Amino acid sequence: MVIRDVALTLLEDFPDPRQPGSVVKSGRASAIVAREDGSVGLVLSVGDLPRAQAHALEAEIGRRLRAAPGITSVRIIQTAERGASVSSQAKAAETGAIPGVRHIIGVGAGKGGVGKSTVAVNLALALARRGLAVGILDADIHGPSVQMLLGISGRARATPEKRLIPIEAHGLRMLGMGVMSDPDKAVAWRGPMIAGAVIQMATAGDWGALDVLVVDLPPGTGDIHLSLAQKLKPSGAIVVTTPQALSQADARRAIAFFEQLSVPVLGVVMNMASMIGPGGETLHPFGTPAAGAALGAETLAELPLDPAVVTASDAGTPLPEGPVAAGMDTVAAAIATRLNL
Repeated sequence: MVIRDVALTLLEDFPDPRQPGSVVKSGRASAIVAREDGSVGLVLSVGDLPRAQAHALEAEIGRRLRAAPGITSVRIIQTAERGASVSSQAKAAETGAIPGVRHIIGVGAGKGGVGKSTVAVNLALALARRGLAVGILDADIHGPSVQMLLGISGRARATPEKRLIPIEAHGLRMLGMGVMSDPDKAVAWRGPMIAGAVIQMATAGDWGALDVLVVDLPPGTGDIHLSLAQKLKPSGAIVVTTPQALSQADARRAIAFFEQLSVPVLGVVMNMASMIGPGGETLHPFGTPAAGAALGAETLAELPLDPAVVTASDAGTPLPEGPVAAGMDTVAAAIATRLNL
């Protein structure tokens, strides 16, 4: 038997502490993945369990998996969303897609400060330039910036049926905390509340017919990423990094995280990869970019540092023609090919 089958068979016989049947049948154990080296990963929903019971359950599942033949290591990620039972979470995950939305793409990064939101917005704009119907959801609740990058200053409205009406700008339909509340005020919410708000904006949005919904994820890997993978079932993810060794190490962790959640990594965007020096020479202020193989995913584009990006971002306008816009068109073309758009 292959390693994943060994793990799945064991979990299908492991009883759920609260729901009828096994932890697999109840949806408590999900996103089960295995690698050729014998490592196994899974997501464990524990929001309905006391903390001590949740830790005990994780420990026992880990112990049994590690004792199984062929399994060399086990990584378990706990998710603790409140307000929904495990069975209802599993049902939501099975339904997956937002009505009318063909593909959902997450844009993430292992750390902040790499230009992830700028890449997400310009990816959406590049996809729209290909004639596709595109929306963008700003999932960064604590630091929303998509509305600024698109030059949006208004608030989103709701239909009588309480569907959220996205704001349109530059051919995109946009929702996010920046158009749901005062963008100058901090949002002091805990993880489960944030994850719930993002899923609600995604599923309650009156997006209409979209070819692609780009989701600008917050930095790191947490509740929002888990909820997106489990409930919205994205078609893939893009990881943004800079050539700096620290940033690339975080990017590798983000790639592994998405793979563990069974979200295909469509590729890496290497941002701020180079710049033109005073004498016309090419400089690498953050170091030389690593090859795609070293990151664990294909590098779709290496974008240079360009003052035009700052000017356009501050003005809330699309990028002018230039190397960064051309690079984003290359990324959009690669994604369109992979998703048959």
